Amino acid sequence: MLKFLIIFFISFGFAQVYTQPYVDPFNIRYTNAFENKHRNATPFTHTYIGSDLPLQLKNKGLIVISPFYENWNIDSANNTNYLPAVSSIALPISVVIPLGKNNWSLMATAIPRFNSEGLQQQNSFQMGGVMLANYKKKTNLTYKFGFYVNNEFFGVFVMPLAGIDWRINERNNLFGLLPGRLTYEYKLNNHFYTGGTFRAITNSYKLSNGNYLRIDDNQLSAYLDYYPAKHVVCTLEPGYGIMRKLRSGYGHNKNTQQNLDWGDGFFIKLSASYRIRL
Repeated sequence: MLKFLIIFFISFGFAQVYTQPYVDPFNIRYTNAFENKHRNATPFTHTYIGSDLPLQLKNKGLIVISPFYENWNIDSANNTNYLPAVSSIALPISVVIPLGKNNWSLMATAIPRFNSEGLQQQNSFQMGGVMLANYKKKTNLTYKFGFYVNNEFFGVFVMPLAGIDWRINERNNLFGLLPGRLTYEYKLNNHFYTGGTFRAITNSYKLSNGNYLRIDDNQLSAYLDYYPAKHVVCTLEPGYGIMRKLRSGYGHNKNTQQNLDWGDGFFIKLSASYRIRL
């Protein structure tokens, strides 16, 4: 079964579409951000559990189902009443279509999810999506172009996307989709990989009082991947969050939006994955 999955991912261009040299059928991450009195940084925790599950189509295309759950608990270290914990439960579904025999392919993703305090379903549904065109310039180099759109609680959020999947050589990889994420990876040996990552996060959540909470975080980090077994990886990732913003408001009227204290500061991220390298 494992050999079939590896052949499947390579044959149908999974790596070309998802801008990384591996796929994680299961991934769990935990982030702990620290207080920074100098920068007025509010501590928080973030938990993520997700997976990527592929299904083959008859036309040599691909459907990928990527369910995930995440939870933000801001100021959890010392004052749980500052802001309520908010969570997401989502079921992104991606369709990958090869465009003839040329070097182009197309990916379309629908992202239905519930974002709210306490996972309440009433008035917490969001619908978003991604459209990406992928151009394979060389065997080891693919470019990505497209856009992301989501019906956030503060209004429709649209973001152009540009990405790369570059296998520079046997030890070095550069991959990602900006402004969301960009990662450099260096292979130390068969058990250890290291590198750096940039992530930009924008999400909004419906609160029980009818308002929304908007979270914007930009994370710069270094990481170390350890493979105790061929397909099991544990990651240690310290980093720093910059230009963070917390905002609360009601509806699409920006005049109701209020800025809340958060501030820049350090974090550490721990994760474990079942991983298939491509």
